[in-house]
Amino acid sequence: MSAETLPRSAETVIIGAGCVGCSTAYHLAEQGREEIVVVDQGPLFETGGSTSHAPGLVFQTTENELMSRLAQYTVDLYGDLDSFADCGGIEVAYTEERWDYLQRKREYGRSWGVEGGELLSPDEVAAEIPQIDSSVIHGGYYVPSDGKAHAVDASAAMAHAAEDRGAAEFYGHTTVTDVETGSDGVEAVVTDNGRIEAEEVLVATNIWGPLFGEMVGVDVPLVPCAHQYLVSEPMEKLAGASEELEQPILRHQDYSLYFRQHGDSYGIGSYDHEPLLVDPEDIRAPEEAEEMPSIREFTEEHFYEPTHPDIDKSAYDAARELVPAFDEVGFERAFNGMFSFTPDGMPILGETEDIDGLWWALAVWVTQSGGVGSVVASLMDEGVPRLDGTKVDISGAHIERFQPHSGSRAFSYARGGQQYQEVYQLLHPNEQPVEQRGLRRSPFYERQKALGAEFFEAGGWEVPQWYGDNESLLEEYDVPDRSGWLSQGWSPIQGAEHQAVRDGVGIYDLSRYTGIEITGEGALDCVQHLFANDLDSSVGQVRYSPMLDHDGGVLADMAVTRLGENRFVATTGGGASATEHTRWIREHAPDDVRIDAHVSDQCGLGVWGPNAREVLQPLTEEDLSNDAFGYFRAKEFYIDSIPVLALRVSYVGELGWELYAPTEYGGRLWDLIWEQGREHDMVALGNGAFLGSLRLEKGYRLWGTDLTPEHDPDEAGIGFAVDTDTDFIGRDALVEARETDLDREIVPMTFDRDGEIVDGGTPILDGEEVLGHVKAADYGYSIDAGIAYGYLPPEYAEAGVALETEFEGKRYPVTVAEEPLFDSDREKIIR
Repeated sequence: MSAETLPRSAETVIIGAGCVGCSTAYHLAEQGREEIVVVDQGPLFETGGSTSHAPGLVFQTTENELMSRLAQYTVDLYGDLDSFADCGGIEVAYTEERWDYLQRKREYGRSWGVEGGELLSPDEVAAEIPQIDSSVIHGGYYVPSDGKAHAVDASAAMAHAAEDRGAAEFYGHTTVTDVETGSDGVEAVVTDNGRIEAEEVLVATNIWGPLFGEMVGVDVPLVPCAHQYLVSEPMEKLAGASEELEQPILRHQDYSLYFRQHGDSYGIGSYDHEPLLVDPEDIRAPEEAEEMPSIREFTEEHFYEPTHPDIDKSAYDAARELVPAFDEVGFERAFNGMFSFTPDGMPILGETEDIDGLWWALAVWVTQSGGVGSVVASLMDEGVPRLDGTKVDISGAHIERFQPHSGSRAFSYARGGQQYQEVYQLLHPNEQPVEQRGLRRSPFYERQKALGAEFFEAGGWEVPQWYGDNESLLEEYDVPDRSGWLSQGWSPIQGAEHQAVRDGVGIYDLSRYTGIEITGEGALDCVQHLFANDLDSSVGQVRYSPMLDHDGGVLADMAVTRLGENRFVATTGGGASATEHTRWIREHAPDDVRIDAHVSDQCGLGVWGPNAREVLQPLTEEDLSNDAFGYFRAKEFYIDSIPVLALRVSYVGELGWELYAPTEYGGRLWDLIWEQGREHDMVALGNGAFLGSLRLEKGYRLWGTDLTPEHDPDEAGIGFAVDTDTDFIGRDALVEARETDLDREIVPMTFDRDGEIVDGGTPILDGEEVLGHVKAADYGYSIDAGIAYGYLPPEYAEAGVALETEFEGKRYPVTVAEEPLFDSDREKIIR
């Protein structure tokens, strides 16, 4: 289409005709949508963005399940469109640590459904890629279905398919100058070729994303980064090679390099240099760029000199060591190409909370582009994220995960640069960021620091993982040792804290947890509609309840407290869960209901353990006996002179209370409880034991880990908290699902051998059949056995069934058990 024929209105306008924009248009058309207009400032379909220069390597296996499944779908989709070369992919290990990682990666692949992955010896790698020096590697991880996506061809094919359906029109050489919004949301897209009224707009511009955020007043935490790509002169060992019989793509992650064949030449992609961050304002328009806007001049010093802060060799030296043939050839082409990074390395997907109809699909690589289009189209069309019709959890990629500080240039550039620097590094999930720390501190921070807290970051909060002052507890308690990967970011102190809380009493910082207050004349009807349990209870009652999406998937599980006839408080986690859950509640609350999220104006302390009552009772006139203050009840009273909301709930499976108070009272509240607790051997409890071993022994679910929207309450084992006599969101879908047998259900498994444990994401096996994967694992110090939770087919979910898990190439026998594993009669909680 020519720009002169730009329509005056459309149902959907997509800004960006790269592979993400085209994939979304394609999938919207597949779903029956019409009146889709896609515009781009560049020519169709080599528009000048990252799609146009990306080498298109698709390695499907990642540690993240969502990203792996998106990549698998992309391979299938682009293969069907004749835009993918399934030449295979190999990742090599230069170090023993990387070899261990590749064993884990193969196991992740098995868990996520990547077929055919296998570990190769150095000689087997060389048989596939003869030009490498096999003596410098320990081996490789090979996936035969990995390969190269021809991103521009795929974009064109998807666009033409959408056009053929009569659903979409594509316009190049059309620059968007503004996105108009009003009180009802998106109104129009203004271009240099005219204005298009629109009901919804998707921004799929990748490196230009922050500029569109500025147009509408939305922070887009994304920074473009340049990395290097070179294509060699013809190599003798590749002489006569054809595009149809290409070698596997190759990744050398220990030196942040990747390689692909170009006929008889060899390409090198390098992240082995200092981060080269680019201001989106400085990215040239297509007509001003020498080649294309996303390409910059090659900077030789970043290839021939070691400029990466964490790597001791230059990219050139590392490439020559693995592929000695580079000594004999020069390079025909070299450039710096732009990609984009977010503070956590994940994409930005979803709809803006305050602007209805404004959608985003940014920071997406070609690897996941086809799958992202499927997910975003389902979100736009029905409000539920699906990948090829199957629900997926995108909470880790949703735009609402970002916290208030994330949109600042200081944070997004510092963390985005760190993500670039670490993109191929061997990082443990417990590895902590260095830049932009200490942003959010609870009122207890200095006291925790004095107790030797080892702080981890969570949503900007500094959260103690364990306390160094508790090291002396190791003289009293036995804690099985860990080594290698499982020992990183872990301390045996966590096991000692676990046992000390079971024996005595612990204090835990709840300040980052969010109380979402729901008040007004329609508050009861609102919570009854939002939550799946019956919340028409007496004042002071706390009820555990899931909150479901329209498909019956679990959006959240919360303790909901009735504090008055028209006043409720739903308690959720911190960070991303708080922002996403608060948004859902606000969007579905009627006008006569007020929603207040207590994020920074409230602090909290958990006091749990057999001695919790002895610690708290002397500090209050309120009767804390079991008869006067029963389990799952709430009261507002004073601790000394401090007003608190006290919930008698326990996520650790012991007697205790959660105490919430205005933030300014926090320091005094801690001091009062800590001083009284010294008489009862109180310990400060870190997050490691709290969210790990203590809650797993009791079978309590953790949102985002073993409980996500992919699961309905029955699959997740929390169907007991659903009352279908009430009319809640997702009820019809859940009732319909209950008419058929479960396909899977979550169960605990205990390890048969003493002291053993594995990592999350490892496959659960019956022989060689993969039944599922471990969602969460830790050691149960009170039951003296390793614990793993996972979703299994019902025939395997019976207590006593013998199975195995696999970790770093070793099999671990486990047995399905009944939950809870600890205190099944709840004698420790109710006393």
